[in-house]
Amino acid sequence: MQPALRPLAPPAHAFVWTPEELESIYREDLNLCVWRRGLDTPLAHWLSDVAATRELDVVARVRGDAPDLRRRLDGLPQGLHFEAWLTDVHFLLHLYTDLFGAAELGLRLHILASDMCPRFHVDRVGVRLLCTYAGPATEWLENPHVVRGALGASGDVTRPGAPVHALERFDVALLKGESWPGNQGNGAVHRSPAIASSGRRRLFLSIEAL
Repeated sequence: MQPALRPLAPPAHAFVWTPEELESIYREDLNLCVWRRGLDTPLAHWLSDVAATRELDVVARVRGDAPDLRRRLDGLPQGLHFEAWLTDVHFLLHLYTDLFGAAELGLRLHILASDMCPRFHVDRVGVRLLCTYAGPATEWLENPHVVRGALGASGDVTRPGAPVHALERFDVALLKGESWPGNQGNGAVHRSPAIASSGRRRLFLSIEAL
């Protein structure tokens, strides 16, 4: 008689230190993989100034192998810092394409002064890439601390004493959604940080396959 199989633990998270290691998102035991990186201080200051003084609301369908967002961003101050940031955004689009083989990508670039998605939720996508360039970054919960039956309802989705984690500025995070094969019921649970009451603003990037 064979012993009873133990149920698999819900997917966990991992931090990596190179873009190549983001391939870890293909592991069945992960639903969140974060490349922890930093950008140079002058660029960080420029991005903070842009977030504080400009408006940006870009929703675009782009080719993953040849993105060109320059004309959509011509309202932002031009110069060396703009070029460095645009190069980074294009790099992340190429990175997503290389990881998942997506021909077309959905991109959102927003400067936010309000709480975009303030409640904990899961995405109905395969994998979404998130990066916050300025301001507070996305918050997330570890799987064992989630009451999944409360997602989408008015109840509290966090178990008592559960810590709420936050990504760091410039982190590149891959979050598996409910549409990733075999991941139904285990999408990464996250929310936007509360900024409306503080007067802070965010510069936020989101990428997903179409």
